[in-house]
Amino acid sequence: MSKPPLFFIVIIGLIIVSASFRFMQQRREKADNDMAPLQQKLVVVSNKREKPINDRRSRQQEVTPAGTSMRYEASFKPQSGGMEQTFRLDAQQYHALTVGDKGTLSYKGTRFVSFVGEQ
Repeated sequence: MSKPPLFFIVIIGLIIVSASFRFMQQRREKADNDMAPLQQKLVVVSNKREKPINDRRSRQQEVTPAGTSMRYEASFKPQSGGMEQTFRLDAQQYHALTVGDKGTLSYKGTRFVSFVGEQ
């Protein structure tokens, strides 16, 4: 039985290190969002995007057709001026918005909480 080449061991080690780094980064971001204060701004919905999530391998797509998994994002521009902010939303929140709507955006860190339109 021959030993695996050093190259493959190094590659596997790099994959493990990078996966661990990404996992810790996501946990840190979630904790930061949980601890962040609730912020509210008067905004205008400036853009909406939906794109399919393609997380299947080519063989899986042949066996089972791609589903309707979508990623929804909306961008909000402060009414008083400033930088546009983009958040990920779930389908129900996304479809309730219309570009040009004005209202109050609530968010914690980088996490979207709600949007209440003006009456």
